[in-house]
Amino acid sequence: MMSAVERRMEIVNVVNQDGKARVEDLAARFDVSSVTIRSDLSFLEKNGYVVRSHGAAIPNTGVIAELTVHEKRHQNIGTKSSIGYAAAQLIENGDTVILDSGTTTREIASNLKSLEQAVVMTNGLDVAMELASASGIEVLMSGGVLRKKALSFSGSQAEASLKNYRFDKVFLGVDGFDLRSGITTHNEQEASLNRLMCDISEQVIAVADSTKFGKRSCHMIREFGNIDILVTDSDIPEEYLQGLREMKVEVIIVEKEK
Repeated sequence: MMSAVERRMEIVNVVNQDGKARVEDLAARFDVSSVTIRSDLSFLEKNGYVVRSHGAAIPNTGVIAELTVHEKRHQNIGTKSSIGYAAAQLIENGDTVILDSGTTTREIASNLKSLEQAVVMTNGLDVAMELASASGIEVLMSGGVLRKKALSFSGSQAEASLKNYRFDKVFLGVDGFDLRSGITTHNEQEASLNRLMCDISEQVIAVADSTKFGKRSCHMIREFGNIDILVTDSDIPEEYLQGLREMKVEVIIVEKEK
């Protein structure tokens, strides 16, 4: 049986995909009572995921709320796995790489274990744990203050640990990807660390499933188009695809899991 966390994340997906969802339809879809759905919608509205409207819910098109790592892992699992696999193909033996924290970058890490030699720096605790069994990869941790909600390290100590390094590639996780706001994230310290990661890397690669487009968080990492490669899925809006290609950004597209 689906947990409350899983059901609520699925409700968010339904609302975002359909544009609107009625309480009765959601109750039937998830085989729970209308009272339970109303409670779910109250929670989701309070945390900024949806807006309630006359017995229904509609997407919150403003600033997106931050999910925990546990909640993110239940979203778009198949698509993130495909993006992670495609992104991992960009890493070659001998590369020095930064993997940002995040559920999609963790999928990249899970596809690197056959590499014979590479160096991976990460600020993601779960990313480092994923690579712990990879015998050919030297794993470096940024250190800093652990944000338990995101399982990520950031802060002045994390930034100081990176300043004397140079890397071939950085893979950025994305909370929001907007034409005007650019690539954004929820936490100011993480945004600052991400900008430094970009500055010390030869190539900047963003990984984002299509649900991130048109969304924004509070803190900008890079301007729209100020990356080298984007790995995403086939539901990328045409205006984003066209805009990125006009800015000479290579876009790698995987099939979206239905």
